[in-house]
Amino acid sequence: MKKTTKDDYLQSIYKVIFYIEQNYSEDLTLEELSKVAGFSKYHFHRIFKSIVGENLSEYIRRVRLSSTTLKFKTNLNITQIAQISGYETNASFSKAFKNHFGITPKEFSKNAKKRKGDKMLKPKILNIDPIDVLYARKTGDYRTSADEAWNVIVDFAYANDLSGKVKFRYGIAHDNPAIVESDKIRYDACLEINDKSIKPNGKIQAKQLSGGKYAVFMHNGSYEQLDKTYKNIGDWIVDSGVELRDEPQFQKYLDLDPREVEVQDLQTEIYVPIK
Repeated sequence: MKKTTKDDYLQSIYKVIFYIEQNYSEDLTLEELSKVAGFSKYHFHRIFKSIVGENLSEYIRRVRLSSTTLKFKTNLNITQIAQISGYETNASFSKAFKNHFGITPKEFSKNAKKRKGDKMLKPKILNIDPIDVLYARKTGDYRTSADEAWNVIVDFAYANDLSGKVKFRYGIAHDNPAIVESDKIRYDACLEINDKSIKPNGKIQAKQLSGGKYAVFMHNGSYEQLDKTYKNIGDWIVDSGVELRDEPQFQKYLDLDPREVEVQDLQTEIYVPIK
């Protein structure tokens, strides 16, 4: 396969992946998604599985179920979560949830509302504009997938001489590692770039982080300790009774090059989309 053809396939399939992750609550059809990719529907399944590693229907189901986990910390009931996530009935959602995670939604909801952090955080509330980013995605345990994704996009930055053009770095951890299989966990390493002439290619994709209202939490110190801050954020969601928007959380790394900063001095903002 020629490199240009392979790059075209990657760009098309990642366009579909982003479309699914933005519209998973809708009734996504093969015809609709194949048009997004620009492929014949007769070949789309094969190309998708070759690149992503799982069938289209499996991927859509996993994205839908993974998106529900944070909602269990809110005041939404199981029926409301099922409907928001694209399931027509509570029964179909409960069956899919248990088959995928090995636990019923009712049991998961009970566990999700247990206090797990050690202190109550106080976020700042911000309204932000949409953010255009270039990103690299890797799947697997966060401890390795994050490093791999950053290696890919840093190589891209060097190849395109982006020194002085990177405004901020962002990370998107899409899945809850407590319930999602480690080889299916998705992580996006993102760069906000001042130069709009830089275009994605190959494994580098373009997308937009949604604007709107966010609760923003500060994490100081090692990235390896982020899970503790996320547990405290979960407690804040439960105690505040806040309503969440159906958008992914993301991390904004205030240090452009973490190698130049002592670990204890690293600063990371965590953006939680709220209504």
